[in-house]
Amino acid sequence: MGKVSFFTICKAISGTITDSSFVERVKTIPSAFTRIRKMPFCDTMWFIMSCTNRSVQTELDDYFQKKGTESVSRQAFAKKREEVKPEAFVELNDLLIQKFESEDTEIATYCGYRLFGVDGTLIDLPNTTAMREQFGYSTNSSDRQYAKGLAITAFDVLNKLTIFAKLYRYDDSEKRRIHDIVDVFAETYTQKSIWLLDRGYPSLDLFARFEQNKQNYVIRVSSHSLKEINNATGADQMVTITRGAVTIKVRVVNILLSSGESEKLVTNLFDELTPDELKELYHKRWAIETNYRFLKRNTYLEVFTGESVTAVLQDFYSSILVLNMATIVEREQDEVLANNNAVCTDGKNKGCKYRPNRTKIIADIKRDFVKLMLCDGKIIRIFKQLRLYRNVKRYAYLDIPNRQFSRGIVKSSGNRRATHPKQAL
Repeated sequence: MGKVSFFTICKAISGTITDSSFVERVKTIPSAFTRIRKMPFCDTMWFIMSCTNRSVQTELDDYFQKKGTESVSRQAFAKKREEVKPEAFVELNDLLIQKFESEDTEIATYCGYRLFGVDGTLIDLPNTTAMREQFGYSTNSSDRQYAKGLAITAFDVLNKLTIFAKLYRYDDSEKRRIHDIVDVFAETYTQKSIWLLDRGYPSLDLFARFEQNKQNYVIRVSSHSLKEINNATGADQMVTITRGAVTIKVRVVNILLSSGESEKLVTNLFDELTPDELKELYHKRWAIETNYRFLKRNTYLEVFTGESVTAVLQDFYSSILVLNMATIVEREQDEVLANNNAVCTDGKNKGCKYRPNRTKIIADIKRDFVKLMLCDGKIIRIFKQLRLYRNVKRYAYLDIPNRQFSRGIVKSSGNRRATHPKQAL
């Protein structure tokens, strides 16, 4: 036993994609994929997952060259993808998470707790009429409209896996959607866990929902929170909040940061953790911010291979799936680097460990996607695994603990990209 194998995940995903019952569930029309075509169902799925940031036709030509078959036009691909529900990629990601939960015996915890964070981010979408109608839009000073969506994810901050992801309308509310998300987790995660939330989420209704679901939370609150919380100025104290028939008891911890600022945390963990542990715990929520940055910069979350609603949702959910696959590789290869004593032996960083380069892992996965999905033989699996191990060690980076960066002010250049590189024109 140990960490779940990447090739276990590949085999499960490949087996599902080629399963006829899965195909029937995710087809948009019953007659789709019933005849043998140049681009059958499995190729449609694998191609969407393997795209990088090049033009769609270049990607298609390269994909079919690797397969050794004749390529198809981007128009033909655009037609075939409309026959696949975006939920197909959601189901595959759920399969990956299920495999991780059931087969990984080294799931990271903090004092025995799983840590989950929720946050939202705005996504630039292809600026078409269909996108603006489906997801909404923002406007600038000249009243020009730009299509946008609101992505909300629930993230396992220690194991770096996105457990839940959904693309909502731009004008939707994170504060409202959090209730649905925590309800879903209450049904599937019965083990000890803690929700780490930022200042945009706390409310009496949310505190009550957590109590109803018997879920733990640590939430940072703003200076405009409930008056009972605002008035709690002690370092660590209990507060009772009553509104009508609802009475909630919370613990309020005021923490002085190194910058001199004060941070107020609210939790229903009354005795389990000290204030210093709560401070350290909440700091771990930052992982969801870095995950969003990685999604946008390294998996090209805002670069789409089509302009239809179906295409945008497919690309969004497949990006989440591929990033989770890379995380499985990263977890597995991190152990390989540790076993090989890959540490820095010179200079002031002596003893610091090398970590897998996730960007390179994603590139390797996308480059060899078809071969990875078709990898059934034991000898081939071992060969692919050794190749990944070699690349991971070659491109590992030095991880320096407690490294500090000053936060500079990033000024906008005022320029906006009006179109997306992969728009299917």
